[in-house]
Amino acid sequence: MRNNRISGNGGRIRYWYNWNSYRISIFLFLIMSSYQVTSQDSCNQVTSSPLRQVTILTMIDFFTTFTGIAYVNGQTAYEKNNLHLYYNITINNKIKSGQFSLTTYYFTEFGIRSFADSITSITEDQYCFKNSLSYQFGESKFALNIATNSKSQYFRHDEYRLDSAGHLDKYIYTSYLSPGYKNFSGGLKFEANEHFTLELGLVNGKTTRIKNQDIFNSRGIDKLYGLDKGTTKKTEYGVNLVLTITPTQVLKNLYFENFSQFNVSKSGFHYLKYAKADVNNAFHYIFLKHFRLTLRTLCQYDIAVSPKVKVVNNLSIGFYLNNRF
Repeated sequence: MRNNRISGNGGRIRYWYNWNSYRISIFLFLIMSSYQVTSQDSCNQVTSSPLRQVTILTMIDFFTTFTGIAYVNGQTAYEKNNLHLYYNITINNKIKSGQFSLTTYYFTEFGIRSFADSITSITEDQYCFKNSLSYQFGESKFALNIATNSKSQYFRHDEYRLDSAGHLDKYIYTSYLSPGYKNFSGGLKFEANEHFTLELGLVNGKTTRIKNQDIFNSRGIDKLYGLDKGTTKKTEYGVNLVLTITPTQVLKNLYFENFSQFNVSKSGFHYLKYAKADVNNAFHYIFLKHFRLTLRTLCQYDIAVSPKVKVVNNLSIGFYLNNRF
């Protein structure tokens, strides 16, 4: 668990901006969608082309939990009154008009724990936002595709270390867009069904950004996330693969979902260790109609960050009034 101090107003403004960007993208697509008007003579039957239909499929999943713990005569330094809040939101949206389709994926999670007379720590904080526009080849499952996706965190994260006097010294570890990642790609898309999509970016650019340069000084390192001190962003070109599986029933009451990204830059194309992977995987088990048990696993690998694979498992149980996908 990392100890962090939350930066309120900036984080809320960025959250509002990302959420409204998502709604504006849907609104603009609807405006640009064209319709054909047809008429029919009651005496002479005229064959006309059908109306162009716009279909919208949206799925929103939200989970939150709030816990308060109070101690009476706590015996250790860790037994302090504290509050814990956690939530995650997943949004999958698809708009289709003729051969064109616009798909949007958004995931964010946030967790915070506040100790009485002590620190406030952020336990989870990330967002991932993806848009793709595709043109389908006839009635096939393949399409031309352009896509963009971004990933970062909303709030500042702090760590603590002992100073020369033995006191805890707080320093900035990461913050909004520090690091931040953005992908642009063009290529092919395979849509097996309404739940399974595979996108291959034959032309891909991945930009790593460190907006807050203070993290170099605070952490005492001259190179972080593949960027040298004084460099705010770096773009690598290569290929990428994106897998999206919206919640799909695999067994009775058991559902599976996945969002995965894999990148290989042209400089490291022949070496597997230079590939980057970011996997968000979840199993949902529904029981007693309104209860859901979820195991979410996050796997991340980037040799510029660490030579080892980072794995985070989150097991949660929640009550849902509408417990359906």
